[in-house]
Amino acid sequence: MAAQQIATLMGDNKKLRTHIFWILLTGLFASLSVMFSTDQLISAFSAKDSVRMAIRAEARFLTDLGLSEIYFALALFSWAFCKWIGPRLTTKLSQGFDFFRRWGLNLLVSLIVSGLMIHILKFIVGRQRPHKSPVFDPHVFNSFTTHWHWHSFPSGHTQVIFTAATLFAVAFPKLKWFWFSFAVLIGLTRIVVHDHFLSDVIFGGCIGYIGALLSMKLMQAKTKNGLF
Repeated sequence: MAAQQIATLMGDNKKLRTHIFWILLTGLFASLSVMFSTDQLISAFSAKDSVRMAIRAEARFLTDLGLSEIYFALALFSWAFCKWIGPRLTTKLSQGFDFFRRWGLNLLVSLIVSGLMIHILKFIVGRQRPHKSPVFDPHVFNSFTTHWHWHSFPSGHTQVIFTAATLFAVAFPKLKWFWFSFAVLIGLTRIVVHDHFLSDVIFGGCIGYIGALLSMKLMQAKTKNGLF
């Protein structure tokens, strides 16, 4: 979604609510459909020796680009640098520094909000991770547990990368297809390394995107640090 489209949503509460509703409904329908059709098949396919030898090493490397620590650090750096250091170096870029100061704060809040959403869902659903089942059974649940083995649904790494992609699409709209394509790629690596099923990735991406929208709206409505 282009920054202009997100700006339209931020300026119209009804459109924002409708958009979020349809994203949630579509994501939930897609996740449930995949859960009862192809989750197990896809995980089993990625476990084949030929597939593991071809892509697992690369997937193991790329999947760590979905770690939240990376984007928390980026958010804090962007905010701190553009608030205290950048303006002292030059006054010619004051508008840019102000934007990326606010952008860093919005990214930080988005990661927190979407992260809380994802961990609450993980705790409630309690889905077993693929690698804990020898046959990649996608229908094993143990709700209300804190052990990470039962926190497969939704995918946290995918939530993080889609939250970041949404904020990057706002900052650099001409590259929006790159940001979201990269987010999809990182989400798919979660399947290859057997930490998540495809349905986990689908809904994790939805939560990351929705969390970013809600956070930007919150920052716009309740603070002076909105991006739009």
